[in-house]
Amino acid sequence: MSFCRFTRPLRFSLAIILLLAFSASPRPADTVLVRMDRPAKAVIPDGWISSIKVLQELDSCFLVEVPVEMIAGLEALGIRLEVLDTSPAGKPYYLVYHAVPDEHEAMRAFGEVRRIEEDISLFWAGSEDVREILPSHFKLKRLPENTRIRLEAAVPQAQPPVRAVEPRHAALITQMADMVSGQRLAAAVQALQDFRTRYASTAGCEAAGEYLDGYFGSLDLETAYDQFSFGAGHSSRNIVAVLPGRISPEYSVILCAHYDSASDQAGTLAPGADDNASGVAALMEMARILSLVPLDFTVKFICFSAEEWGLLGSRHYALEARQAGEKIVAVLNLDMVAYADLIPEDLEIIANSRSGWLLDRFDAAAGRSLAGVELVRHVNPSFNRSDHSPFWDQGYSAICGIEDVPLTNPHYHKTSDTLSTLNMEFLTAVTRATLAAAADLAQPESNPPAPAGLTAQSGTVRSLFFRFKNVRLNWRAGGAEVAGYHVYRASTSHGSYERITASPVTAAAYLDRFLDPDASCFYVVKAVNRQGRESNFSAEVRDDEHNKRM
Repeated sequence: MSFCRFTRPLRFSLAIILLLAFSASPRPADTVLVRMDRPAKAVIPDGWISSIKVLQELDSCFLVEVPVEMIAGLEALGIRLEVLDTSPAGKPYYLVYHAVPDEHEAMRAFGEVRRIEEDISLFWAGSEDVREILPSHFKLKRLPENTRIRLEAAVPQAQPPVRAVEPRHAALITQMADMVSGQRLAAAVQALQDFRTRYASTAGCEAAGEYLDGYFGSLDLETAYDQFSFGAGHSSRNIVAVLPGRISPEYSVILCAHYDSASDQAGTLAPGADDNASGVAALMEMARILSLVPLDFTVKFICFSAEEWGLLGSRHYALEARQAGEKIVAVLNLDMVAYADLIPEDLEIIANSRSGWLLDRFDAAAGRSLAGVELVRHVNPSFNRSDHSPFWDQGYSAICGIEDVPLTNPHYHKTSDTLSTLNMEFLTAVTRATLAAAADLAQPESNPPAPAGLTAQSGTVRSLFFRFKNVRLNWRAGGAEVAGYHVYRASTSHGSYERITASPVTAAAYLDRFLDPDASCFYVVKAVNRQGRESNFSAEVRDDEHNKRM
């Protein structure tokens, strides 16, 4: 369905008239659910942006709710739209992923369906229990109700080179990666498989959660159940284990995987060895090793439940994290990382455009740990069928590691998905690589310690002839061993930092002056001891991150 189109000479004048009319309307508008092609940059007037509710970013388009009276104006701006549903209020929508084109038509027997991209359809059926309506081989994602997704053009943002692993940490990180045990990984996969089913809503899933909580607790990690409800009276819980950072514990690196499973006999038999006991086993082994080393930032090991129901556990956690203002540096999600259809197998890593820096950091840190396994990189916001995706929805940087895109495991969502079908050498290499990346991101503690408590406030200076921005940085002073500090700046988050202090500053403060007011800056600080040795980087801040507190 599409609304009428207008000839080019009338488009922009009509759009202005519609903008004025819409802005003057005091009543809340009725909304429609729309597939919107990615617009050219800055083509949508700023006054309209706040009235467009973005539900999902995909490679070719956005799924949005818009007031019905804005449709003609958006089309007048040359934006291609398709109205998917004229009464979206309160409906649970799901993205459904299908490998065979004909499966789109087959879904019509179960509810309403609209094709969004070649292998993605939108589905709704007036029920939240879609997992129990559609056949088990379909992969689901329930659309979020609240997101931090921005309307952006399709061109990925360019990223400058990302720094390599700190030389002082390289040997230690290699030693940690070498500690990964293939036997321990196999034992963990078998232990999870032995629950017979971990299908969310079953006793087997809850028992597996208790087993995981006990395992992380045995490592002296702080553990908690993150309870949530879903579907028609169901409940489950994410398992959260915390390794507190020593320097800046308020910043966290999340390592995650889903522990629930599915099959065509999900209620009684869903061994889920590859999907996703493999990812959970990797988390368990990484927790064992990382807990031995003091780190600057907190590491959270999260086993999500109800992923097979539409990413419901991670959806719950990511939304609450955003609402609580959690400072998440990065999310590394592993989902199906032990089946090898070819030898050597490759590891596919997927990011969205705002997580491109994390692809680079993973690549740089994983390095030798992959031991012959090739790393294949993708920037594809349409790959949102695993637990990294809800973090994208909330504006966090996240990547997903998976064995194949598209999947080639013939045992996927079948009762034959067992340990005997897996390649432990491949899982060991993936675990080592992910551990190396996680250790690099969380930073083994340095001497001198990295500065903590970095804040940034910016202000713009205007006159008749010029305009510029000043940024004031403050941090907590270090101990007696600290002689001064170096300040570093980048033009993109986690980009290649450039040192902007010619010599160490002695005060725990710095004023960066005469900057372009239309460009963002990102800062980190290093402490310098009396022998000239520099610390790790501090946590990163954006130039205006603390302006609301001024």
